[in-house]
Amino acid sequence: MIKIIPDFLPSPLFKYIKEVLENENTMLWNFNPNKLKQQTNTNDGNDYKIGKLLYCDPRLTENQQEHYDKELMPIFGVFKTYMMEHMQDECKDEKNGAKLIRMKMNLYPSHIKQIDHGIHNDVWQRTNTGRQPDPNVVTSVFNFTTCNGSTTLLDKDEQGKYTKKVVAPSIENTMVMFNNPHPHFGTTQNDSIARMVLNTNISKSLVNTTSKSPEDYF
Repeated sequence: MIKIIPDFLPSPLFKYIKEVLENENTMLWNFNPNKLKQQTNTNDGNDYKIGKLLYCDPRLTENQQEHYDKELMPIFGVFKTYMMEHMQDECKDEKNGAKLIRMKMNLYPSHIKQIDHGIHNDVWQRTNTGRQPDPNVVTSVFNFTTCNGSTTLLDKDEQGKYTKKVVAPSIENTMVMFNNPHPHFGTTQNDSIARMVLNTNISKSLVNTTSKSPEDYF
């Protein structure tokens, strides 16, 4: 499932958070030499970007400890609440496993020509049959910048394979939400000095159902 949601935040809230991002006294960015973690099945992930990790669940950190930005999470934590407004009731029960597992800001500098990032899935899990994208995670990309950059997702075709391209343009205050198994990639812009996006991952409630696969709804 893929949802593209315009006017995601109330306008005053969006403007306030964007001002925080653009204020050099409140937002300290980190240089990332790679857009993506090195993966054997991923190409084009070795270009640089600027980033800021806001939250990470212990199971996704290298040292198995929670990362929580005490200054910024009281502000950015509202995104979890607004995301859950667009999720089905059975998927957002916090007592049954629904929770924020990762949130990070990405800033992409302008390039002379537009470049596609490496195609990837955000959160992986190990199973008896190997490593696969976690189907119980909802991923989102929120745009703070209107520009000619974009996020491209692969949706299922008639055979159930992820081959159909869905392009979500970079329009400020627009959110694209999708199930984590959808492969996706970003495209850099060349008409603005920077593209800022918020990448969020939320685990869904564990829902008992035989009529749907967990990767097909949220």
